[in-house]
Amino acid sequence: MKTTIFAFILIFSINLLHAQNGFYVGYENGGKWDQFHYLNSKGYSLNKFQLDGVLGGYIGYRLNKVTFETGFYGYYTSSPSLQYNYATGAIEKTYGCFGSSAMNSWMIPLRFGNEYFFLKDRLFIKPEIAFTTMIARDYSDNQPCGSWGENIFIPGDSTYIPTSADSSKGNCYRSSKINFGVETSLSAGYRFKKRADIYLKATYAAGFSPVYYETITHFSATENVQATKSFNGNSLLMQIGLRFYIGKQ
Repeated sequence: MKTTIFAFILIFSINLLHAQNGFYVGYENGGKWDQFHYLNSKGYSLNKFQLDGVLGGYIGYRLNKVTFETGFYGYYTSSPSLQYNYATGAIEKTYGCFGSSAMNSWMIPLRFGNEYFFLKDRLFIKPEIAFTTMIARDYSDNQPCGSWGENIFIPGDSTYIPTSADSSKGNCYRSSKINFGVETSLSAGYRFKKRADIYLKATYAAGFSPVYYETITHFSATENVQATKSFNGNSLLMQIGLRFYIGKQ
């Protein structure tokens, strides 16, 4: 048993001596499609991906082909506007949206990746997994953080004045100051002279708890319908990235 442990330590030490170790810094930006889910008391539901932006930087360490990274990103989020049918209760997609600073977040990842090279170590692909911390950029314990109306005038957060027979009112909430989640990603790129990378990166992010939600009331002459629209941190991201190694690899 002792011989086996000693052999493992010796092999690991030799690998470290021959590993291509080093620090690097990087920058990424691109698009982020946030998945919103709408559900009302008449049983109608709808999923809508809303396009927003992401940008940020990171620092990492490479141990042979394994990488460890952390960074700081700005996540922008807006809520999609949906078309409600007051006669049937059905909901439809539209192209509109609205947002505020209370919906935006800072994101800090802890990433682990592995690089695979082709064509004399010039082309590479890199799968990664990350544990993420999402921090509300503008959070207040006084909720709701906003409100909106359709065919109504809103003098305050709790009152409304209808301007037509059919109207809707929504209150917006940021669920907490901090949310946690995971990301899986795959990037493909080109390495220049073993010093710098340019790459494209696709990512799927999933949250552990709701990040943002709205409570909605649709008013009509026949009935009032309650609804919710929520964002749980589930997103698709497509980014372009640049990475520079501190010391030739």
